[in-house]
Amino acid sequence: MHGIELIEPEWGMNILNRGISLQDTYPWVANWSEIFADIFVFLYPIFLIILYVYAIVKQKKTIKQGCLYIFLVTFIAVLINIGIQCFFYKERPINTLTQVDAWETLLHEILPTSSFPSDHAVVSMAFAMATLLWWLYNKRKFFTWNWIFFIIVSLIMTACRILTLVHWPSDILAGLWLWVLVPLLLMIRPIRYVLIRCIINPIIRFEQWFIDIVFNYKQPEI
Repeated sequence: MHGIELIEPEWGMNILNRGISLQDTYPWVANWSEIFADIFVFLYPIFLIILYVYAIVKQKKTIKQGCLYIFLVTFIAVLINIGIQCFFYKERPINTLTQVDAWETLLHEILPTSSFPSDHAVVSMAFAMATLLWWLYNKRKFFTWNWIFFIIVSLIMTACRILTLVHWPSDILAGLWLWVLVPLLLMIRPIRYVLIRCIINPIIRFEQWFIDIVFNYKQPEI
């Protein structure tokens, strides 16, 4: 059972057709779009791992909490997005507008069946929004350029998802409320307090215990 079938509105078709015309005029746009449509996703875990290791070495509790907050926001947003995908079905534009089978291309072979809403859009913008909110909450200069960088990355990646015919424009916009609502909800003081006290801080304490046991590296208790 696919769920409720959706079709792209006319404005979305117009945007997609302009993207196709752009690639026909400038072939290099198509080549770079295939790269940027996916490669940025690998930046997110790498960024968090490097940042968390830095926080361990420098003993920066706030940075540890920020890493875990950003991860949890992104993870929860993705779970909600997957839940939405269970109720709606939308054929990907690569199947609708071309003769190419999405499953025969390297870029698309591991994609979910439905294109609505976009997982990549939710991941990228939720990650950027969570980084922004953590910066606003802590006023740490370290996060200033990070959230700007990740918002730019998200805009580039989501545009490339459209150009590579993986998603319709409305698939990207459909996740807008997830990009904004989930990070904002998890930053509300009572929710943030519970999140930090009951999930984030216990994870940090476990990490400190593990690092101490394995590497004999003692960190200040939180």
